[in-house]
Amino acid sequence: MLGAVGSSNPNSAGINGTRSQPQRRVLFGRSPASIARTRRDGEDSGDTAGANVSGRGNSRSATAWRVWNETRNLDEFLSRVYEYFLDKGYTCCLLSRICNLCILAFIIWFSTFLAYCVDYRLIAKERTLVEVLRPQCVKNIHGLSALLLVTFSIWWVWQAFRLILDIPRLWEMKVFYEELLEIAEGAMDSLEWQEVVDKLVKLKSSTDGEAQSRRTERLDAFAIANRIMRKENYLIALFNKDILDLRLPYMGSKQMLTKIIEWNLSFCIIAYLFDDNGSVRKRFLKESNRRLQKRFTMMALLNLLFAPFLLVLMILYFLFRSAEEYQKDPSSLGARQYTPYARWKFREFNELPHVFQRRLSRSYPNASKYLEQFPKRRIIILARFVSFIAGAFAAALAAITIIDQDILMGFEISPGRSALFYITVFGGILAASRSLTPDENQIFEPERIIREVAEDTHYLPETWRGKLHTEEASFPTIIHQVKAEFSALFDFKLLVFVQEIFSVLYAPIILYYSLPKCSEDIIDFCRDFTVQMDSIGYVCSFAVFNLRAHGNPKYGAPTEASNDHLMTKEGKMEQSFVYFKANNPKWEPGTDGSQFLQTLSRASRLPIFNAEASPSMENSVFRPRVCREWCRQKDFC
Repeated sequence: MLGAVGSSNPNSAGINGTRSQPQRRVLFGRSPASIARTRRDGEDSGDTAGANVSGRGNSRSATAWRVWNETRNLDEFLSRVYEYFLDKGYTCCLLSRICNLCILAFIIWFSTFLAYCVDYRLIAKERTLVEVLRPQCVKNIHGLSALLLVTFSIWWVWQAFRLILDIPRLWEMKVFYEELLEIAEGAMDSLEWQEVVDKLVKLKSSTDGEAQSRRTERLDAFAIANRIMRKENYLIALFNKDILDLRLPYMGSKQMLTKIIEWNLSFCIIAYLFDDNGSVRKRFLKESNRRLQKRFTMMALLNLLFAPFLLVLMILYFLFRSAEEYQKDPSSLGARQYTPYARWKFREFNELPHVFQRRLSRSYPNASKYLEQFPKRRIIILARFVSFIAGAFAAALAAITIIDQDILMGFEISPGRSALFYITVFGGILAASRSLTPDENQIFEPERIIREVAEDTHYLPETWRGKLHTEEASFPTIIHQVKAEFSALFDFKLLVFVQEIFSVLYAPIILYYSLPKCSEDIIDFCRDFTVQMDSIGYVCSFAVFNLRAHGNPKYGAPTEASNDHLMTKEGKMEQSFVYFKANNPKWEPGTDGSQFLQTLSRASRLPIFNAEASPSMENSVFRPRVCREWCRQKDFC
């Protein structure tokens, strides 16, 4: 299905498809002299912006135009624009990266200090830190510990060096935002991405009159999202089609996806599929699966080699982060989050990360509320008992310390343990036990709540639909089956991070045994579902929203296709299309897209999303709120 439309390398030229000349540089058809004349004309006419231009201002403007015109890789440029938006400006981005480096350095330094520089046998005898420190403790580090410390130091220096090299690039993006997009850094906190897109399109339109380009004549929300999400769209499709095998051999059917395995997938598949310019490597689509299998095997060996270093680093980070979160909120140990596998199953084509995260954040209250519908009575009884006992002790100690504050630190309830220590312990136990106790007034209605969750997650598998309201004898079993599947997607934060730690050990197994078996399916998928769009380049065909070729008539798409292989599962493409339009109301789809939206508009008026109203849409994952949102934007309702 690999198409051949337009240029084979849409990223090889600048925004207007013209390469910069070594002798006389042309900026969107405008030379530096013409830019200077424009500014002089602005000064003569009393233009405020022109009147305030100094030598520094002209230099900033020239830098901004250079960034805009000399871009050769549009994917990289738009990704930089988007990352700058996510980081909320130059200062925040730089500060965040510096703090991250400092945190990593602190983790290694502090753990090394605790492990090798403190003589714990002297703590009970001495009263100052200096008296328990080991002299020249660094010399006591040998063997594997020394190797890990040296390896981390080299890696940290490399990351710091990369940060220094990125500072000029960050500054250029700051100048581009302020000079050409006219967005000050102080406005980044309240800025919406749609405003950035509108300004990019406006800037492109203002220069089209002097330098037209066939390659990039289309720059809108759709083209920008496809370029930024070019690689992620393939992973979304691979997870939607259940092509990737991430199971541990002989360990059940659970997909063991973590951030480490996710990075390996990106390197083995996506980095091999695309070159540095964002073009598809033809050899990837033409060769057999042996090369991809070798990449999986190679990464399995590299993961195994660096496993000790990663394992130590992640354990230390987990301990320090958990301690910080527990001090801030003891009940956070029982909090839940979506697993990495759930996030890829929920994500839609061309859905930018900030839009996706906002959608998931809306679902958290209802997701937690849904799982609270299934309390374990034995645990609740024990939790209430523990809560009562811990609360009584904490209240008694607090009352005593109010009467006499010296008891707080000076009175030892047990050898070496003051009242403050036990108040902290009982307070933590009380918070944890209360988090396990549900509200006594909650109503058992799991079907309504899980559908509210699905409105935000956009995930309601066919195995869940139409079963929660059944009156058959298997009703409790079905409900708890749905609950078990959902809880596996919305797991405890503690367990998710523990799994992340252990993935350092089992990632090589998955890379060596499980993933090579699906190499042929991965290559076939990329071959069948890669198309080339004029002005955008090679993209996943599902991300193009080609409803005629890949639409599913069960979800209202204007197509007569019946081959399930060409369709996404659970109406993923149709749903992605609707929500992309809802998030980008100015974007105008093609004829098929407009017809599909009209069908949904009529459906929402009837309302069609009930089995009684339209049996043909019984399995639709679209909710009435989706159509109402889009209808309001089009003034249809």
